[in-house]
Amino acid sequence: MTGGRKAALGEAPQSDLFGSIHELVEAKGSSGAVTYARDTVALHDDPDTGPSALLKAVAGRNGRRIVDTASASITRELENGFEVGYTYSAWCLAGLPHREHPPGEDWLIGTDYAQLLVRPGVRVMDDGTREALSVPSGTLARLILIDWQTEAFETGSREISMGSNPNALLTRLGLTRGGPVSRKVADQLERLARCAIDFKFGNDREAVIVNERLVEAFHYTSMEDPRTKRQTRMIEKVVLSEAFFRELKRHPIPVDRAAIKNIQSSPRAIDIYLWLAFRLHALQADTVVSWSALWRQFGREKKLKAFRAEFKEPLALALAAYRAARVTVVDKGLLLAPSPAPIQR
Repeated sequence: MTGGRKAALGEAPQSDLFGSIHELVEAKGSSGAVTYARDTVALHDDPDTGPSALLKAVAGRNGRRIVDTASASITRELENGFEVGYTYSAWCLAGLPHREHPPGEDWLIGTDYAQLLVRPGVRVMDDGTREALSVPSGTLARLILIDWQTEAFETGSREISMGSNPNALLTRLGLTRGGPVSRKVADQLERLARCAIDFKFGNDREAVIVNERLVEAFHYTSMEDPRTKRQTRMIEKVVLSEAFFRELKRHPIPVDRAAIKNIQSSPRAIDIYLWLAFRLHALQADTVVSWSALWRQFGREKKLKAFRAEFKEPLALALAAYRAARVTVVDKGLLLAPSPAPIQR
């Protein structure tokens, strides 16, 4: 990009020498990259000539996680260690909440391209009592969804088996095996199986509405949680709804599941990765996405000012996982440049 183009976008000249996190890691190694970033940030505190936003993220508290993700991305490219996965394209435009929401509360998010309404399900007990569930949220819901969609797309079947042993599913998702994680996975499985989703593409004058349940039917077994003495339901098999399965087959987006596992600590980073996987390879020219548009898609649970300050760290993590992405932080938001897809089908 030329200096004039950068100036027009309000991008300050940067003092660091590396064009990407991956170049920094290749030149300095993981530990050296973090040290270099912190030293550079400490020496340059002028906002007009200081380090780039991504270098500041590497110098931050999660800098080691960012450079380790970049290192893993470099290794995957050298060894062709990609793990092909799939997601329905609409999840790249509007996603589930990042944090927990109260039971019975809907989740509504509207972006420049889509509106998503998630309505939580209700658990009905044998005695007829009802227990309101929360909407699916966080990293676990996203990993499970990608697992379901990949399995369904590759096998051509709506029926997906998780098995009776939660540890097998945890391994498949790239998660550490253990009691607390198993309970959380079981909880998110049931939330996904019982919720209903509405995607809206368009506006109040004209739009396409896709109303569907993710899951048409499911089978579970109950076991007593030794810690809480409550019954935990482990869903062993789901049948995706015909509508959701049809949309997935019509609009699949290939992703690298290995890359997503590397950034599973941040649901926002996963959403950014999915969004970039959808947008970058389809661009015909450089495109600026404003901070307000980014906030509507990735930060509705925070104030805009706080979002701008916190967004650059999950962005750096997503870019570390997606080496081919050509993205620059500018004063107006993000500058997206046409880039190869994260994984080739």
